[in-house]
Amino acid sequence: MEWENEAPQLAKLERSNPFTVPTNYFGELQERINQSVFMSSLEKTTNAGFATPPNYFENLNEQIISKAKLSTFVNAQQGFSVPDGYFDQLQQSITAKTINHKKVVKLWHQPLFKYAVAACLVIASTTGWFANQQYQSRQLRKTELAKEQLLYDIDESVIIEYVQEAQLGKTANVTDSEMEAYILDNFSTTDLSNNL
Repeated sequence: MEWENEAPQLAKLERSNPFTVPTNYFGELQERINQSVFMSSLEKTTNAGFATPPNYFENLNEQIISKAKLSTFVNAQQGFSVPDGYFDQLQQSITAKTINHKKVVKLWHQPLFKYAVAACLVIASTTGWFANQQYQSRQLRKTELAKEQLLYDIDESVIIEYVQEAQLGKTANVTDSEMEAYILDNFSTTDLSNNL
């Protein structure tokens, strides 16, 4: 408030920022700097430029006319030419090139082809053997799983009854002399002494 009393004219002025930059100033700044550096480098090299030989433009007309005459003269001397007797022997040379030349390439005489066939046979037989082994192992696993599933499906009471019947059947049908012969054949004297 104090400065408004001391400078009333200044206080009446519109308040705005006097420090402004044009729109997109910083976006184009790098390009402007590069252009000014390029222009300053051009100003330093004003002495360098294109130079022509002395009396170039005075003799230019004569040089152009002489080069044009020389090129027409050279083109007139060149041209198409054929050897002597070319058309007389043309029919014979064409028929000789087309009729008698038959090229036969035998595949079995190429060593690379032999090795390629052998490699293909080895790869095919190895792949077949490996696939067969995999198939057989999968089938074996399937049958084992089926057998295990059958065992899980059997009731425990049925298994116990079967074991008991088997034990009763063995003891009833075996005589003492047969049991004695079996023990003597299958067990040693040390096994017998340890178990008694």
